[in-house]
Amino acid sequence: MKLLKILTISFLIPFSIFSQVPNSFANEEKVYGLSKIWKEVEYNYAYFEKIGSQKWDSLYLNMIKSVQETQNDYEYFKELQRFIAFVNDGHSFVIKFPNINLWTTIYYDYLIEYEWIENKVIVTRINTEKKDKIPIGSELIEVNGQSPVEYMKQNVIPYIPASTDHVRMSEAAFYIFDGLEKMEYNVKIKTPEKEILSLKLVHDWDVNKEFPNDVYPPRKSRDKVIFKWIENNIGYLVINTFNDTSVITDFKKHLPELYKAKKLIIDIRENGGGNTEIGLEILSYFTNDNKLYRHKSRSRKHLSYFKANGAKYSEEDTSKADWIRDAYLDYHNKLYTQFEYSPYIINHREKRIVVPTIILTSYNTVSAAEDFLVPVKEMTHIKTMGETTVGSTGTPYRFELHGGGKAQVCTLQSFYPDGIEFVGIGIKPDIEINRTINGIINMEDEVLNSAKKYLNDN
Repeated sequence: MKLLKILTISFLIPFSIFSQVPNSFANEEKVYGLSKIWKEVEYNYAYFEKIGSQKWDSLYLNMIKSVQETQNDYEYFKELQRFIAFVNDGHSFVIKFPNINLWTTIYYDYLIEYEWIENKVIVTRINTEKKDKIPIGSELIEVNGQSPVEYMKQNVIPYIPASTDHVRMSEAAFYIFDGLEKMEYNVKIKTPEKEILSLKLVHDWDVNKEFPNDVYPPRKSRDKVIFKWIENNIGYLVINTFNDTSVITDFKKHLPELYKAKKLIIDIRENGGGNTEIGLEILSYFTNDNKLYRHKSRSRKHLSYFKANGAKYSEEDTSKADWIRDAYLDYHNKLYTQFEYSPYIINHREKRIVVPTIILTSYNTVSAAEDFLVPVKEMTHIKTMGETTVGSTGTPYRFELHGGGKAQVCTLQSFYPDGIEFVGIGIKPDIEINRTINGIINMEDEVLNSAKKYLNDN
């Protein structure tokens, strides 16, 4: 019979922690920061009609009081996070705030990363010296006397900027213990061997030790572009970003090898986006067509005169004249500039790589990486496999908050060429393969293995 070990983590905030966090802003400044976000979202947020002025104004009025009740910069920062997270958009959030240094995965003697797998909060990485004590695949089962889901709903999810529920839960699991230095958490963890561990975790580190770079499992390479051969002449291409033109340069270095591939796997599971045009330029090498049918987009349009007159008209009046229609729409925050659509024209004459191909996606595939997937829908030699993507893309408008803070709001709506939405939904793969707890325990890349099997069998 196995001994029951107890390792418990609880969220405790000693008064001494908050006493060390400055309260830098007068109440008027706190209301100003809140008001700046309120204004920029109402004026610039691409999907504002889904919220509406009444709901947004009501939340703003309620939060005028709550921001003034904050006792320090951390509480104030959290309230601004909560306010903008209400729009449910992965491209709209507070980027940074002065005097706030958040700890996420580091505790005294531990580095622990969690992920949302099979609807559970699972340990997926830990500092190597602790891997036998808390094996990967262990499940977080209690936080401060609450279940992890209850704890996240109360303390984490309200602050997560996400366009989709699956990403909101994924982010909440990773950031479940996002907090200040010295914050304490009492938790219970169940190992794969069903042992219950209890532990107090404290965001701290022994000053006489280096931060743990030796982690288990080891981190994957974050090189922008990686290529290697796997079984049976299958080429494996990893593209981790579309952030700058050096990605194209790095990609082209691998072309001589790519041209030899009989079958291909393209992995964009960790691609956080960047410049859509860079992604499309790379994609242009994987089709025989001379164009790519990329996403179409639109953005909010404001004409003050129209808005002033829009209140006079009803929806029935909009058929009387175009300007009446636009005035009505502007008054109701539904007037848009529809950008002229044109496919991406492929100008280069280099050899193409048109072979059976699988593109791997995940909950981390976002923004320009999702734009990369839109034209793939029309390519019969390519299948997508893995998890549904983030469901968030667009062009953010960044603005300053007082005291050195920054925030951003999404300004662009994006659709498939036929108008079907994927923002707020995610792009579902042709073949859905979700990671499992057993896969984590066995350090098995189930998605990649499924892709190899599919290509070998077809």
